[in-house]
Amino acid sequence: MAVADSPWKSVQDSPSRQLLWELSRLALAEQQESYGRLDRESREREVAHNNALAVATARHDKVRKDAEAERDRHERREQQERARRAEEARQHEERLRQAEAERERAERKRMVEEAEAAARAERAATQEREAEKARMKDEKDRRNAQATQAAQAAQARKQEQEAAERKKALEEGKAREAALAATARPSPNAQPVVSAEKASGPTISQKTTRDPVREAEHQRYLEIHRTLKEVRKFMLQQGKQNPKLKEKMGDMRREIRKSVGQLREGKGKNTAQTISINKVLREAINSFPEPKVGLATLVARPIEDGQAPGLVIYLLNHFSKAIISQLIKEAAVSPNIAEPIGVAAVNVFARDEYRINGVSFIDILLAKFHAVCPPLFGIYGPESTEQGRERLGWWREETGGPWISEQLHQDRMTGLGAGYAAISLRNFETSRMINPYPPYHYWRALAAILNVPAGHVTNTHCILVRALIEHSEQRFLMFFGDAAKQLLRLAVVEYPKRAPQDSVAAKILSNLGNTMRKDTKLYV
Repeated sequence: MAVADSPWKSVQDSPSRQLLWELSRLALAEQQESYGRLDRESREREVAHNNALAVATARHDKVRKDAEAERDRHERREQQERARRAEEARQHEERLRQAEAERERAERKRMVEEAEAAARAERAATQEREAEKARMKDEKDRRNAQATQAAQAAQARKQEQEAAERKKALEEGKAREAALAATARPSPNAQPVVSAEKASGPTISQKTTRDPVREAEHQRYLEIHRTLKEVRKFMLQQGKQNPKLKEKMGDMRREIRKSVGQLREGKGKNTAQTISINKVLREAINSFPEPKVGLATLVARPIEDGQAPGLVIYLLNHFSKAIISQLIKEAAVSPNIAEPIGVAAVNVFARDEYRINGVSFIDILLAKFHAVCPPLFGIYGPESTEQGRERLGWWREETGGPWISEQLHQDRMTGLGAGYAAISLRNFETSRMINPYPPYHYWRALAAILNVPAGHVTNTHCILVRALIEHSEQRFLMFFGDAAKQLLRLAVVEYPKRAPQDSVAAKILSNLGNTMRKDTKLYV
């Protein structure tokens, strides 16, 4: 470009001045270009920095999410590990329980075998003694009969001789009187000799016919049991018409069953359960006094007919059913648990607030006992027949199905016998409530079983006697003293001898006397 064409100089300026202006403009342009380059680099660095921050944030979020996922997986693994350890602990406890049960079964088997051996030896000795006694008795009876016959024959001969002598003397006297008229007639010796016959004692025969009074009482309780089923159907029908009643009826029934199922051994451990049961029953009385059901058909003894709240009867029926179920499930394995179950049952039926006209509804519970355990009330029958098993309370796996096993039947009888003892041997001396089932019922049940005719004693009876006595003998003695001791001796010493010879239950019962001597220092 010519100098004249430059925009920064004038033609009039000197060349040096023009050059200075041009150099200044060049420096300014270079400075502006440098600043522009710096601005571009700064913006580029800002963009790069922001991009790097975004990448770092994204990477941090990913790391955090991965860490949270790993934490969740770790917690799940920990939870699974805790569950696994809990299951292993439960299985270990179950194995220990099974091992303990197996040990107890082995111990019982050993005791049974020892008892069988001892029983065989005792039986042989007893048979020998009885045979000797029978032989001696027959010989004594034969000698007595011969002596009696000989005495009778001698007396008859003596009487005939005396009669002949009197007749001869009379004839001779008459002849001399007629011939001599002065001869005195001799006086005949007319004093007879009286023989004393030995009186035989009365023969004691054992009654083998069924007791009609017991049978009638048993049928009466079975009728109550059937009536309770009708009450249940009636209340369910009422629930369909009254939704509120239906809802409360189901909730109350479940609460009672739950509370009974939670009963445990130990003083004070069942307070909450007892309060819960009574709370439900009080609510039923206060909130649902209707509908009513007949009173006379729900108790065994004759009373004036009246009305009772249907919901209360319905709940007492389910309470009794839960008591029986708990005895069968729990007391069969651990008879000691029967004690708190029996206390809870008596506590409910003894309360005045659940009585109508002073009548306790414990007959509802007894009806259940009559249905599932008739031998407690003197009922017997052969275990080898269908009818006999029904009379003995032998249960079926399902209605019309096969019978349960012998072991299950024995477990049921054990739990029910222990429960009956816990219910009937309650001391109300310090209580303001009236005992709904006094201890004489325990005596009556035990005596009813012991009075079963010898030919009808079964394993079921022996199991029940053992269940009634074991863990309850001290309370029995407290109520009945020396009389109880005599009955215990009959139960554990004499009664097993009347059972079938191959009865394992009878041998275990006979060993109960040794157990009582060892554990409680009770000698019978």
